Amino acid sequence: MTDPLVTVDGLEKYYYENDTLLDRLTGAEPEAVQAVDGVSFEVREGETLGVVGESGCGKSTLAETLMRLRDPTGGSVTFDGEPVFELSGGDLDAFRRRAQVMFQDPFSSLDPRMTAGEIITEPLAIHDVGTSAERRERAESLLEEVGLSADQIDRYPHEFSGGQRQRIGFARALAIDPEFIVLDEPVSALDVSVQAQVLNLLADMQAERDLTYLFIAHDLSVVRHISDRVAVMYLGKVVEIGPTEEIFEDPQHPYTKALLESVPRADTEERSRTVETIRGDVPSPRNPPSGCSFRTRCPELIQPPGLDVPQAAFREISEFRTRIENGNIDVDLRWEQVDDPDREDRTAFVDSLRSEAFDEELPAADEDVILEAIRALADGDREAAAATLRERYRSPCEAIEPALPAGDHPSACLLNEQPDEVETAHEEWEASHDAPGVGASSE
Repeated sequence: MTDPLVTVDGLEKYYYENDTLLDRLTGAEPEAVQAVDGVSFEVREGETLGVVGESGCGKSTLAETLMRLRDPTGGSVTFDGEPVFELSGGDLDAFRRRAQVMFQDPFSSLDPRMTAGEIITEPLAIHDVGTSAERRERAESLLEEVGLSADQIDRYPHEFSGGQRQRIGFARALAIDPEFIVLDEPVSALDVSVQAQVLNLLADMQAERDLTYLFIAHDLSVVRHISDRVAVMYLGKVVEIGPTEEIFEDPQHPYTKALLESVPRADTEERSRTVETIRGDVPSPRNPPSGCSFRTRCPELIQPPGLDVPQAAFREISEFRTRIENGNIDVDLRWEQVDDPDREDRTAFVDSLRSEAFDEELPAADEDVILEAIRALADGDREAAAATLRERYRSPCEAIEPALPAGDHPSACLLNEQPDEVETAHEEWEASHDAPGVGASSE
C-alpha cells in the first residue's frame, strides 16, 4: 500500500443565498446550500480513486474545491504533505504544476479561438517552461502520445471530433508533467466506442508516467473498469469507500446497493429482472434531512424499538410522513377530488388518501394510526397528523447522523459498524424510546 498523495479532511463547500448587502442590512439569515458537507478521504500515489453518485451529489464541486478552483467553506486538503489552502505565491504555482484537471465537456473546455498547439502549450507558457520552439515541439510530441497526429497541431477545436477534443484536453493536462490529475467525467459526453479508447489511453498514460487519478463519473461500469478504489457520494457526503471489487461485490450502504441494482445487465438470464429503483426525490441541499441524509429514500430504514412492520410498509409510512411534514399534501385539492367542497364526508377523504398513499397491507394497530393521522389532516390539522405519525414511527436514522469510520471499506450507515460515539448515541436513543404506543417519545 502506497502513501497518500492527497488527503482530504472534513472538506466543506457551501453556497450562501440571501447574503447580499441588503440582506445583511435587513437582518435576513443566509441560507446555505451544502454542496460538499464534511468529506474525508485519501488518494494514494499511483492509484485511481473513483467518485460516483447521482447528478447533483457534489462530485464536481468536491474536485474543484480540492484543486482550489473554488474557495472552501471548511476542512483541509493536503497534497504531498503541503496544506493546499494555505499555499501562496511560488508554492501555489508549484502545486498547480503538479496537479491538473481534465474537464467533462470536450466542446466547451477548449477555447475555439486557439489551435490545438496553443491550447496544449498554454500551461507551459503560464509557468514559463521552455522557449516557444521547445513548447511547440512538446505539443507535437504530446499529440502523438494521446493518439493524434503532430500534423494536426495548427487545427482549431471545431475541426476535431468529441473524442479527439478530449484527447487534446488530456494532452493539455499532461503538458507540464503533473503527478495528480482530476478527471471530471472525461468520457460521459463520448460515444461508447470512443469511451473505451479514451479509458485505455488514460490507463496507459498512468502506467507510463506513474500518475495518480481522481476519476469522477456516474457510469458505474466505467468506474469499475478504471478505478482501484471507489468513493460513493450522496447529497454532499461520502457514504461508502473501499476497494473497487469489494464495493461492487459486497456493497455495505443501502444507497450503494440501490445504485448497483439499477445498473442494466447484459446477462440474458436477467432479461425479466425487475429493477428496484430508488424511491422518492433527492432532498434539497438547502435543507438536508436530519440524521442520515439517505433516510428519506432508504429501503432499509431502521424501525423504532418494539415496532414490527414489514419493511415495504414501513417505507411507505415514512414517505407519507415526509409528505405531511413537508406540506406536500394539498388538503383543499383532495377535498375537491372527492367532490365534497363543504367537507362533510370525512370518510371519503380518508379512503381516497389512504388508497393513494399505500399499496402495502398494514397491521391492524398501524392501520388505526394511519387513519387517525389522515382524519387529522382532513380536519386541516397538519401538525396533529405529523405528530401522530412521529410518535409511533420515528426512526433512529432521523435522530443520529452516521459517520464514516476508519478502515479499508467503511460505510456511513447505522446498520453497519460505526465509531464508538455514534454506537453509544444509537444505544442511548433506543433506551430512551419505549415501544410505540406505550409512552413513546415524540422528541
